[in-house]
Amino acid sequence: MKKNLLALLVVGAVAMLSAQVKTPQPSPSASLKQAIGLSEVVVEYSRPSANDRKVFGNLVPMGQLWRTGANGSTDITFGQEANFNGVMVPAGKYALYTMPSGGEWEVVLYKDTEQWGAPKQLDDKLIVAKTKVKALKNPLFVETFSIDFNDLKTDQANLIMSWENTMVKVPIMMDSKKQVLESISSTLSTKDAKASDYNQAASYYLQEKLDLKKALEYSKKANLLAPDTFYMLKLQAEIEAANGMKMEAIATATQSLALAKKAGNDDYVKINMDNIAKWSKK
Repeated sequence: MKKNLLALLVVGAVAMLSAQVKTPQPSPSASLKQAIGLSEVVVEYSRPSANDRKVFGNLVPMGQLWRTGANGSTDITFGQEANFNGVMVPAGKYALYTMPSGGEWEVVLYKDTEQWGAPKQLDDKLIVAKTKVKALKNPLFVETFSIDFNDLKTDQANLIMSWENTMVKVPIMMDSKKQVLESISSTLSTKDAKASDYNQAASYYLQEKLDLKKALEYSKKANLLAPDTFYMLKLQAEIEAANGMKMEAIATATQSLALAKKAGNDDYVKINMDNIAKWSKK
């Protein structure tokens, strides 16, 4: 009996020692992942709110290094070498610091990601990138500090930081062209290359405004391997038009239109009708 009581007391003491008050974070953590090109960018940060306080010039002093969020450093990870507003940055994880001012912000990528808040002084040896971007007026009031990606294109996007009525955009580019072209070359050189492979290659060549004759070659091969595929014929028509072959483009789009109607795909029906109307104009 005494042993059982002693055991219960020990368990109770351990439970009391390990007990911990849990409350919501005033500046909750957040993370976001964005694919750019063939790689990814990951941002991890904490999100403070204005809470009826003036942010820039008060809560966040102007002209001073800011942790760009709350709590620990805001971290950004590049899956491959990236162009960060004109500065080449190796793949890796970095702390993202900013120095806000009325007209522009200085943005710094820093090797030390273990800082709590912003360091009093940056070590030049640890600075990976330092660049300046314009501070833009945001027509909508942003209550909680936000980092997001927008203006997405094949190999680039803008990293957008918003709070109160201020917004800044940092262009990020991750060049994937060499990797894509190598992938196209190696895939299409095999006997197992499928219609979808040729179609995807044709689409990339058109999208990136590369060799349009090669794009047409790939597209025709795709349609030879998989005849009567309305979405692949639509692409061939657009490539023909880009090559200045409007009559051929209209004929191919007409084929695609009929197949799209048969498949009940209203989106491709409209696209083909719009393309035919556009290419029919003198």
